[in-house]
Amino acid sequence: MGNICNYYFQEDYKAMGGVVSSLVQKADSEYTILVQQHKSYERIIRNVMLRMIAVSDGKLSSRRVPLSELEYSEPANIQVQEVIQRFCEVGLLVRGQNNEGQAYVELADDALLQGWQKLLEWKQKNHESLILQRRLTPAAMEWKKHPKAKYLWNADPCLDLLRQILNSDHNWLNQVETEFVQQSVVQKHKNFVLRGSFIFGFSLLGLIAIVVQRESLTAQSCSSQQSHSSDRLSLVTPQIPPTPCPPVLVSTTTTVSTQQDRQIKPPVPVAIATEDFYTRVKEKTNKGDQQKVIQNYNRVISKNPRNINAYINRGIAYYRQGKYDQAITNYTQAIGISKNIHAYINRGIAYHRQGKYDLAIADYNQALSINSINVVVFINNVKTLVTNVLMFSMDGMILVSSFHTI
Repeated sequence: MGNICNYYFQEDYKAMGGVVSSLVQKADSEYTILVQQHKSYERIIRNVMLRMIAVSDGKLSSRRVPLSELEYSEPANIQVQEVIQRFCEVGLLVRGQNNEGQAYVELADDALLQGWQKLLEWKQKNHESLILQRRLTPAAMEWKKHPKAKYLWNADPCLDLLRQILNSDHNWLNQVETEFVQQSVVQKHKNFVLRGSFIFGFSLLGLIAIVVQRESLTAQSCSSQQSHSSDRLSLVTPQIPPTPCPPVLVSTTTTVSTQQDRQIKPPVPVAIATEDFYTRVKEKTNKGDQQKVIQNYNRVISKNPRNINAYINRGIAYYRQGKYDQAITNYTQAIGISKNIHAYINRGIAYHRQGKYDLAIADYNQALSINSINVVVFINNVKTLVTNVLMFSMDGMILVSSFHTI
């Protein structure tokens, strides 16, 4: 009796071995034919077959794969469907429907899991990806049913790895998983921008509060000095304006000789009162007076072409006439003679008036490098940033980049 049992056992074992051998031969044959058509089938077949297996406690088992999980972006999807069709025709895969009427595909025989060497090698090399895929797939499918931000992986530590996989030559993500990862990356970026915007806003408000307080104290001190000397200019007390401070005058006196050897003392231009945000004890600017100032400094420069202060003050006169290009030219001439802090400040103000905020900030930073505690420069830099905040959208990235220019 025992001999009879052993006989039948051996026969079953041989039959099983024959089935495994037949499946492996078919798998190798189909793999070779498709790869000869195009090398990309190596990756396609690997991705399809790896979805057919599950790993639990180090053991392999087959799994039913919904056909919706095997939908990929074109043109890869065409190749995936061809692999499924051909493998079903030769008996490597079988189709079916679950109790809910959902179409699926699975391995025709579990023996293929142990016998096909390529499948075992793929599993060994992609073990970690398989584990990640088993987490990702249900999450992506759930998000597809309910496309809400709370289902995304924007806070998941695996998102960076998935983004690398998405952009690599070993991409195994299907269409839904691809959309899921892309939207998770977008949501992560939005969250970063939102946090950055809040941080920038609070930092800017704190910075403005400090500057306003410092300027208020400085303005009080300068107001008391103005009553003793009409030649000295008081600093302004800004609120939170989107307009630049008035130009900084170089307070010097230069004399020239006329044809009658009479000494002429060129008038020092008064400070400009800009819009509604500044007050200078009701000082007014007359364009006709500024033209006389320009003529006087023309004489000064003709006598001494390297007089920096003359170029700066002539530039201010042009500025007060609204001739910003001529003002910038004079400030640039002064800088060409010597890198003067007042020339940089005033040129930055003129650029600001023209809406050239990048150039304005560059000049303010140059002034800061000369004298980092110059309050006027600091104020203008902050107010240029305020203007940028008003102009740019709350997308956030531009705001952060502008903030780092200080």
